[in-house]
Amino acid sequence: MRVPPDFIYELSPPVLFLVVLAGVGAVALLIQAILHSPRVAKAAPELVLMTTAVSTIVGAIFGLSMTFLANSVWNTEDKAHNAVNAEARAIRVMDLYMDSLTAPAYDGMAKLIANYGEAVKAEWDSMSEDDYGTPAELALRTIYGAVIKGLAEGDQNRLLQQRLLVALDEISAARQERLSIAENYVSVSQWTLVTGLGVVLLFVVTMSHAAFPLARRVSVAAITMAISIMLYVILLHDRPFIGYAAQTPGPILRATGVAP
Repeated sequence: MRVPPDFIYELSPPVLFLVVLAGVGAVALLIQAILHSPRVAKAAPELVLMTTAVSTIVGAIFGLSMTFLANSVWNTEDKAHNAVNAEARAIRVMDLYMDSLTAPAYDGMAKLIANYGEAVKAEWDSMSEDDYGTPAELALRTIYGAVIKGLAEGDQNRLLQQRLLVALDEISAARQERLSIAENYVSVSQWTLVTGLGVVLLFVVTMSHAAFPLARRVSVAAITMAISIMLYVILLHDRPFIGYAAQTPGPILRATGVAP
């Protein structure tokens, strides 16, 4: 099971932010409740002596972790964009070569490519590297078979066959890259790292202002908002092919002549 579950990414951006803010806010309120427990309240004067260096160090570690994670997420997003465009570009190149075919052969090949587009459209929300036997994989195999068997005779046909096979290889490579990227998302251990550091940061800031209620509320509110924004941005771009900021199959569908 993926963490967070996929339905989280289907929320609209404003709702997603509010969900993240509510979650972080709940943790902040829990820490506030701990502060009011008798033992902690009694130690409040000593907790105030906690130096700002502790908060600074924890904040720096949290910030660096979020920076590295955001950089990884955005790189994955860029790769997803490039893989989809490369697949669509290879299909268009193949269509250009197909112009040399006779009308019946062209229509037959165009139909096979359209079938591939429909299969890609159907599989988009559930892509996986383990695609053996899927409709899209079978459709691609069918196109390979049609090119190999249908253009085996004559020098001109064999030249066209070679060009089409090169384009098909590019489609296949881009497709495999796309399927691999679809499973490249923030792992449970990465989420544990950043959320754990966020909780520690909230705890340290709260405790270091234990004896100053107004300063504590303002500081905790600021840190809560900052953590929420960071987590929201990661969630918004985490899954490259689902959600509001995701890469859609549009370029591939347009190249295959399938309606989005």
